[in-house]
Amino acid sequence: MRTRSKASGSGCVMAASRAGLPNDEARMTNDRISSFDIRHSVIRHSLPPQPGGPTGRRAFTLVELLVVIAIIGMLVALLLPAIQAAREAGRRSQCQNNLKQIGLAIQNHHDTRKVFPMGRNRIDQYAVSWSFFILPYMEETSIYNSWDSKARVDDVKNAAAMRTPVETYACPTRRRAAADRNFDNNDSPPVVLGAATLSDYAANAGLEFDTGMIGGDASASVFGQYSRVDSGPIFSGSRVGARQVEDGLSNTFAVAERHLRPVPANTPPEMEHYIVGDTAAIPGDTPYTCFRGSGKGLATGPDDNDRTKFGSAHSSGIVQAVFLDGHVTGFTPEISVDVLKALSTIGGGEIIPNDK
Repeated sequence: MRTRSKASGSGCVMAASRAGLPNDEARMTNDRISSFDIRHSVIRHSLPPQPGGPTGRRAFTLVELLVVIAIIGMLVALLLPAIQAAREAGRRSQCQNNLKQIGLAIQNHHDTRKVFPMGRNRIDQYAVSWSFFILPYMEETSIYNSWDSKARVDDVKNAAAMRTPVETYACPTRRRAAADRNFDNNDSPPVVLGAATLSDYAANAGLEFDTGMIGGDASASVFGQYSRVDSGPIFSGSRVGARQVEDGLSNTFAVAERHLRPVPANTPPEMEHYIVGDTAAIPGDTPYTCFRGSGKGLATGPDDNDRTKFGSAHSSGIVQAVFLDGHVTGFTPEISVDVLKALSTIGGGEIIPNDK
């Protein structure tokens, strides 16, 4: 830099000398020229770049910004349904896994006791249901062992047995596992509200949800008689073994998702769970919670007012069911009532289509 400055100064001195100026005056002239060059350079580099210049930047206009926002909105609108569908597929897969666990527990119960679990053992506030009897085979032995058979199901003595959430009993599409259901009180206003374990699955009682309390042949249950052509494998007082399932284990479903009807207008708040068929799941005091029947087909939708039907909360309308052999199948809304009835009974002898 110093060499370059000297050269530049010498050039100016020489130019001044050629102009006939003395050397002192030439040096002064050179200093003034150098100061001007420095000030001009500083000013030029400190000025902001001009729009459109080689180093200038142009900001987005309002129209361009709105176009970008609109494109982003369109992309979100296109992707959101796909994201929701993926989430629902995951929830339905978890529901299917729940039913597989229930089916395995039912099989293990049969292997141990030689019968499928009883639908319910009584009809009062001391009764327990099939969902209680399979707990030891679902690694929920502590809940099972805490039951006090001499106390009412809504008694605090049975809090651990009746008020502990069970993940396997909740379909994630509808809700999370919780203990927030009312206990039934012999069809009267409940004594204990919002404390009992919930479930989204019901046992297949056959054509009617109250099988075991009506009917007719010599194969009587503890609650009454039943007919194999009308009954399912799990109902009130049932003691059905694999040998009695004449239609085959792979053609008879055991448990499926249950429909929850809308709450009618003017229903007292404390009776809503009972009216819907969604009271405490582990007790067996009300058949409207423990069972569903196939005689009227699947629920036609969320607004179906029949609380005795199978149904689901899945957006596709598919109702998943586990069969006595352990496999899980989804019933489509288009399934015929006759096929559903044939799949629900243990001894009808019907021929089931391959595309059931």
